[in-house]
Amino acid sequence: MADDGSDVADDEHDVANDEREGRGVERQERPGAGIDDRVRRTVETYETNADAYAERHGDREGVAEMVGDFVDAVGRTEDRTGDGPARVLDVGPGPGWESAAFADHGFETVAVDLTRSFLEQTRAREAAVGTVRGDMRALPFADGRFAGLWACASLLHVPREDVPATLAGFERVLTPGGIAVVSVQRERAGNRAEDGDRTAESGSSPYDDDGRHLELYTPEDAAAAFATAGFDDVDVTVHDDWVRVTARTG
Repeated sequence: MADDGSDVADDEHDVANDEREGRGVERQERPGAGIDDRVRRTVETYETNADAYAERHGDREGVAEMVGDFVDAVGRTEDRTGDGPARVLDVGPGPGWESAAFADHGFETVAVDLTRSFLEQTRAREAAVGTVRGDMRALPFADGRFAGLWACASLLHVPREDVPATLAGFERVLTPGGIAVVSVQRERAGNRAEDGDRTAESGSSPYDDDGRHLELYTPEDAAAAFATAGFDDVDVTVHDDWVRVTARTG
């Protein structure tokens, strides 16, 4: 069940050490009191339906090419920095499919999410992945910590007014020349509510009490958001119902 951070246990793990050593240890950050109700409902839905979500989306063939492109791009960043194994951040890892894949490629991988059940599944899938319970809208990491940032179908849950600060945080935690690969759902005529967003319960859903908040993007909206956040070389492609953004820091 999601909460406002009041019952999150204090944790003395040094996240920098966890990242560097690749330990599969969860560090718990306090998301802060008064968490947005839209975010709360999203987390509650995933906590309740984590196993069903993992079963429903377990076939990762649809993102295999995207994963390969990210791995290649991070590899080029690693060559440029000459800093040893690249460190990558998986923002909203779900059950940890891609976190495990990145660890298998030799990257020092950290996953951050507000959903405890997903962090537990991520650690069970790959013990080498470091996990942090935190809010992507305020990433609890030092500047320039990661060579790559991956956010597959997670940014779309951030309320639109919080997106500029969220993307600025993505840019902040990346090294110079670092790569971000982010996918969001595509806005099309007729599939966006009048108030600019929608909840999953507005349509058919396979999950019980589905109160997830969803934001939809046109390719133009996505490109502008990343450029405004300070990213360079912003490339946007459309894949059926999804918009994929690949962008580098300056």
